[in-house]
Amino acid sequence: MFFSVIIPVYNEEKRIPKNIEEIFSFFSTIKEHKIEIIFVNDGSRDATAEVLKKYQQQYQFAVVSYEQNRGKGYAVRQGVMQANGDYLIFFDIDLATPLVEFNHLLEFMNAGDQVIIGSRRLENSNIQKSESKIRTFLGHGFTKISNILVPGIADFTCGFKCFSRAAAKMIFSAARIDRWGSDTELLYIAKLKRIPIKQMAVTWLHDDDSRVRVFSAIVSSLRELFIMKFNQLRGFYK
Repeated sequence: MFFSVIIPVYNEEKRIPKNIEEIFSFFSTIKEHKIEIIFVNDGSRDATAEVLKKYQQQYQFAVVSYEQNRGKGYAVRQGVMQANGDYLIFFDIDLATPLVEFNHLLEFMNAGDQVIIGSRRLENSNIQKSESKIRTFLGHGFTKISNILVPGIADFTCGFKCFSRAAAKMIFSAARIDRWGSDTELLYIAKLKRIPIKQMAVTWLHDDDSRVRVFSAIVSSLRELFIMKFNQLRGFYK
């Protein structure tokens, strides 16, 4: 199989040097599958663009870059537009979901799987370092509200998701949410289009240097849930 790995980044001039060697060292061990890596620079205001350009002299990867920050949802869509793989995977540069979960994904996948999402809230999930109590509380609350649109999903916002090329074409072409609610929107569109979603338990390690400001992200995402329903009623997701 041919995998496209999409990594959105925003103001990550310090974290990229910390983790990029681990990323390429890991994927260099995957011999049985072809893998392309795409970084999406989501309008960073620091030296992220320059850092990525520097590492392109050492490693082979593509960069999609634009000047205005648009949000993770928009960034992932831009990466999807450039991807060539049979399966498209995106994860966060903080590696809160360890890279070894890619091997877990290969074992978990079956022929015909179209959407597989990592979950921190399944019975077999392994939380090595949890978020603060308030972040956990707000996250569970957001999940309960998102379940109104997409029942049965235990974790919408885990930064590890995989889409077949066919599913990605149907889902991302209809997606409209640019920021934190985008994870829910992708799964809502999959539900509306009757695309099966599989949930995979993952190991997860919270990064204390997370860029997510959880309260503002939750407020923004709740607003976006109403926008999703409005979009669906207007026929935008057909």
